[in-house]
Amino acid sequence: MNSVVRVLEPKRQLPTTQRHVVARTADDLLSQIQSGTFAPGARLPSVRQLARERKVSPFSAAEIYNALVAAGAVEAQAGLGYFVTRRRIARPAEPRRQEFPTDSVWERRRETLGQPIKVDSGCGWLPADWLHGEGVRAALRSAARQPNLHMEGYGNPFGLPQLRAHLSTLLEARGLTVREDQIVLTQGASQALDLVVRECLRPGDAAIVEDPGYPPLFEMLKNRGVQMLSIARTEGGPDVEALASLLKRRKARCVFTNTTYHNPTGTTTILPIAHRLLELANLYDLTIVEDDIFSDLAPSTTLASLDELKRVVYISSFSKTISPGLRAGFLATSPALASRLARAKVTASLGTSELLEQLTLQILTQGHYRRHLKRLRERLAAAHTRVAREFEARGVELAFRPQAGLFLWAKLPSREPVGKLWRMAAGEGVLLAPGELFRPDGSAIDYWRFNVAQCGGPELLRFVETLQR
Repeated sequence: MNSVVRVLEPKRQLPTTQRHVVARTADDLLSQIQSGTFAPGARLPSVRQLARERKVSPFSAAEIYNALVAAGAVEAQAGLGYFVTRRRIARPAEPRRQEFPTDSVWERRRETLGQPIKVDSGCGWLPADWLHGEGVRAALRSAARQPNLHMEGYGNPFGLPQLRAHLSTLLEARGLTVREDQIVLTQGASQALDLVVRECLRPGDAAIVEDPGYPPLFEMLKNRGVQMLSIARTEGGPDVEALASLLKRRKARCVFTNTTYHNPTGTTTILPIAHRLLELANLYDLTIVEDDIFSDLAPSTTLASLDELKRVVYISSFSKTISPGLRAGFLATSPALASRLARAKVTASLGTSELLEQLTLQILTQGHYRRHLKRLRERLAAAHTRVAREFEARGVELAFRPQAGLFLWAKLPSREPVGKLWRMAAGEGVLLAPGELFRPDGSAIDYWRFNVAQCGGPELLRFVETLQR
């Protein structure tokens, strides 16, 4: 039986014992309605009568009915009382179809056909207990006590001014001087990328992407009608000499690059390659879109700080360090382009949630957020060391050794086709992220993305040992 009291939003907070009584009574009445004890359209006891029958206060009885009305099981008729709805009440007897979390691998989760996934080794997020749950809960409690939450209107097109001011200070510490009017808050980094694709590129234009790279970006570019030109991702960053050769032959408007702890290879762009990339951007009139979503895991020199946002659009978010569900991201660019992107954001979605932006601001300004980041970096470094050691002992070939961040790009010890390996792993409860998902043309490759924070289950190592044997 599904509890209906979850939808309840009481006018004042009930004591814990009283809340439990309300929940039990509401569920009991719902069960009777669903079983036919109360016929459709039947009048229910008055609030006072229900209070006497169930030995609860009139206030609790009213909250019981509020919960049933919110659940769609009961209708309130002014001056007449409460009646069982005449609409069909769904019975929660049938288990819901399994639903899957969203990331680059979500369609592969659907292909497991209900088989239990014990180890989601290639997913794009941290385990729940690695995220900043304590900070989110503290921010929610603090926000609930504030009398003047941002609730009216759709907010500022650029996003919450106080959060943009704080981000300006954070970016200053990273060597990037940026005003508030150069920052646009977005629903995660993905919305920032989408805005840039729609505003900076026209159908028929060419854009340069990394191979391997970020799958949602590839879909955004395809949907926009943009031709993708790819360059390899190397240990030190994008292959800038291949880029130089490509630009001699082809005209492109933008280059997209993920600088720190690249998804999916885990590599970080080194300073000489960063300088060469900026040199090519100036020579060939390119806009560089710098995706730096992992910057909080290891702040490093960014293309944006070297370029001072002349040719670089800087994108980041807090999805990887606070919570993916918070959807808090931002972009920083020139004032003119920031204004265009803010206007495009309003056209697409009217704005971003200032309530969530207020929560993000509170989390970032709490003292224990820095402690959380320190602990997270330590855990990821330890996980890299452990997983690399365990993989190499079992014949897994690592393309790179990043030693920090989330990802490893690795080749399994098998000559079997990728599809067969994936199905074998799924049969053992292990979900793998095949390299073809991260390629602009989707072609097969014998590398796989691994999230070191999600590789602790014994099932994964047993599967790799099977391949080794």
